[in-house]
Amino acid sequence: MPFQKGRGRGRQGDRGERRGDQRDDRDERGDRRARFMKRSRETVMNALRSRDMLLASVTKSMDDLDKIINLLGERLEDWYGIYLPELKAEDKIQYCNAALVIDKENLDEKVLASVLGQKKASELMAAVPSSLGAKLSIKDHSECLSLARMIVSMEKLRKDYDGYQQELAKELCPNMTEVGGADIAAKLVSHVGSLNRLAFLPASAIQVLGAEKALFKHLKNKRIPPPKHGIIFQHVKISASPKAVRGKIARALANKLCLAAKADAFSKRPIGAGLKKDFEARYAQIMQEYERGKEKEKAKATPA
Repeated sequence: MPFQKGRGRGRQGDRGERRGDQRDDRDERGDRRARFMKRSRETVMNALRSRDMLLASVTKSMDDLDKIINLLGERLEDWYGIYLPELKAEDKIQYCNAALVIDKENLDEKVLASVLGQKKASELMAAVPSSLGAKLSIKDHSECLSLARMIVSMEKLRKDYDGYQQELAKELCPNMTEVGGADIAAKLVSHVGSLNRLAFLPASAIQVLGAEKALFKHLKNKRIPPPKHGIIFQHVKISASPKAVRGKIARALANKLCLAAKADAFSKRPIGAGLKKDFEARYAQIMQEYERGKEKEKAKATPA
């Protein structure tokens, strides 16, 4: 084949153009990556500067403290039960305080009554002389009581965090705090991640926040009824109401919390008092309808 002049130079030029295109593509990808990284850094910085993160963190810390106190309280009951199995208390903190003031060799009924109440103190005074518990050395008893002191100190820390949570909730979401209480408002914000995210959710989603497992079970198997409430079940008007009307009350509360979240996140208008009044009126209406329904059922069941 005869040699064609300039053909090699053309191939070299094509290679050079391809290299230039590849270099431009790399530069463009590098610029795009730099823009994405800058935007991501700004998003993270804005999220960390938001006080919503503080509210979420303190709420989760309180939940963890509750779990730890319950777990260590059970361990203390097992441990201290070796020394005094007759000791019974209403909760873990009362048990710890009682363990810290009890000395089987020198019991003081007045001191016991200030912790356990007069009735339980009298019962314990009568049971100690014939106690089945073992006698512990000073070292063993001291180590057991050190756990009780730790649990009491964690309960004090939990109370301090509760006050801090109340302040943050009133500052960040005053309308939600007015409608549902500081604890529910803080847990809803913590569960979603931020107040802005919560404000974009519909009332139906706010109603079942915290009950995702039950919701997914229902979606997987339609025979399982859907959840009627999640976190908002902790509201006293839901938890203390008859089971038949809890769903209606939960929906009414979720509607008001939805409006309150939008006001807290965007308009900042103080509408919490009005929303709370509307919710209480709706609650009274639901309970009246429930009572009338019960009366009608009784009238039908009663023979003429």
